[in-house]
Amino acid sequence: MNLRRILPPVGLLAFLFTLLLLAGNSQAEQPNTQSRVLSGLQERPDLPVRSIPLRRAFPDHPHGVPPGQEEPRGGGCDKDINLGGTLSGVIAVAAQDNGICTSADIDSYVNVVDEDTYVVQGGGEEAAFTITHIDANGNPTLIDQISWRQKNTYTPDAKAFVQNGRNYLVLSLERMAVGNAACGVVFVDVTDTRGSNPPLPIIVHQEIGSDWCDVHNTFVENIGGEGRYVYLTADGPNDMRVLDISNIATTDPLEIGRYIAPTANNNNYVHDITVLDHDITVGRRVYLAYWDSGLVILNAADVTPGTNPTPVVGPNVIDPVGFLAHHAWASQDGSLVFTQDEFLNSNGDKPVQMWNVSNPANPTYVDGLALGTDVPVNPSHNLEIRNDINASRLYVGWYKLGLQAWDFTSSGFDHSTNPAPRTAVQYHQVQTEAADNVYSGAWGVRLANISSNLYIFQSDRNYGLIVGCVDCTQTTGTIAGLVTDSSTGQSIQGAAVSVDTGQNDTTDAGGNYTLSNVPTGSRTVTTSAAGFITQQQPTTVTDGGMSVLNMVLDPEQTGATGKLKGKVTDASTGRNLGGVRVEIVESGQFDTTNNGGRYTINDVNEGQVTARASKAGFVTETMSATVVAGQDTVVNFALMPQ
Repeated sequence: MNLRRILPPVGLLAFLFTLLLLAGNSQAEQPNTQSRVLSGLQERPDLPVRSIPLRRAFPDHPHGVPPGQEEPRGGGCDKDINLGGTLSGVIAVAAQDNGICTSADIDSYVNVVDEDTYVVQGGGEEAAFTITHIDANGNPTLIDQISWRQKNTYTPDAKAFVQNGRNYLVLSLERMAVGNAACGVVFVDVTDTRGSNPPLPIIVHQEIGSDWCDVHNTFVENIGGEGRYVYLTADGPNDMRVLDISNIATTDPLEIGRYIAPTANNNNYVHDITVLDHDITVGRRVYLAYWDSGLVILNAADVTPGTNPTPVVGPNVIDPVGFLAHHAWASQDGSLVFTQDEFLNSNGDKPVQMWNVSNPANPTYVDGLALGTDVPVNPSHNLEIRNDINASRLYVGWYKLGLQAWDFTSSGFDHSTNPAPRTAVQYHQVQTEAADNVYSGAWGVRLANISSNLYIFQSDRNYGLIVGCVDCTQTTGTIAGLVTDSSTGQSIQGAAVSVDTGQNDTTDAGGNYTLSNVPTGSRTVTTSAAGFITQQQPTTVTDGGMSVLNMVLDPEQTGATGKLKGKVTDASTGRNLGGVRVEIVESGQFDTTNNGGRYTINDVNEGQVTARASKAGFVTETMSATVVAGQDTVVNFALMPQ
């Protein structure tokens, strides 16, 4: 089937998609925290919108709710985390707030120019993608964040690959509405992202099929160490397509393969794809999470090229009752497959299961990870095994529970490393509040060896990027200081002081506190006391050093406070804006809008206040309001794109 050619083959660097820079120039070593907009993507209004997120109230996508309704608060923009909250076998390194409400799928790559490690994350509907540089100690620096000009475009997936000495991304695009929305797959050259000033990713191709447009997930298969084939979910036809991407810089991708299950319909579609090269006996295999049809396994050779081959394992075979296949992976030799359901969320459910497919004609269930026994009750998400690091360990991005990892053999998972309900050999959870949405947290995880240490990256849906280390030697320092009352200058006894890595203390009679054994790096300290407004302050902890941080708290005006609330929209489109920081200038109190654009700031002192709304890629707006004690004051913002 021929693809529609979207971009011309010549003059790529000069012609293709001029960047409209929304931020001023920044030095290459500094984070570019302002989102920039890419223009020029083609729309296909002639093809019906068939995006997976719109088919039902999908938990992992912010707009999986009926039009006109908003996702409940906490489902997209809760930025409270505890970096060192709940972990085992992992050292907390850093957390990076990506400044948006949905950080989606994740990949890591080594840049061919500077040989450093980078992380790329899909940006949902608020951004196209975020690129982060990781230094030799695992510390992240946000290098660039790109948005599409078409605001109804959703980017759930980003994959990295190398070809002919260049670094590329392939991005999956889905439409969230008819109009002002792009779709298909987009190839971006990011080789020079860090070296240019400002960074300059270059779009090489946008590809849309004659009968497909919305794409939820892709997988890049490397042949000889270089990207050769892209497997993609064609949302509209409910099937999988394969593109030959040989020499992507100068040659159009060519559609060469397809598989559609006989059970395919609007409730049976390919959600995610994994392609793995096993030994010479098993060969290359494609694992299709075909939703209510279960896990379908193909020989990759049969679709590169080929159409509708006989599967190795067909639909409705690896298909437990009530199980919706969302993602899958396989062991190094291909004898074991792991399949996952993102909706199972009751005690005793097994949302991650292991099956033996050494005899493909008769797959057998081996073991499962049980909610309430192996992990606290919470839905799971994407899987990964890194054969070059540990071929017998399954890593799971377990939404609110973050990183979870288990060793396994052909007999099943090792459930004995840690006691129930956390039997994983490694885990790292930063979304620890009871009120946190169960679908907050890790969308997926990726691993990278840097300077002889193993780092694990979580794409935390709400917060951004979480970095942990397995082999690092923990270096720590101390934070100490004095907490006083701004109105009297007197010390405050009994104030609670904590740092984002979990250490905490209570001030003594003199208002003094000490936080010991705090991991080195940039830290955030939170101080609260009865009758005072909670305050957060940044500080830097050095190895063996003492960071002095004095906190001055403002008293609350008991009985004289009200509530400031409202909605923030995009002035150019009228759409609700998530991820907007709305702050009371005078007190520093703030909230971040949810995906419905709503914010609420409680306990605001009565009287005249100044409210400020800011978000990367938009012009900051300031408004005045009068807060009345015991009442709600509504202040709505409409932000103009820069």
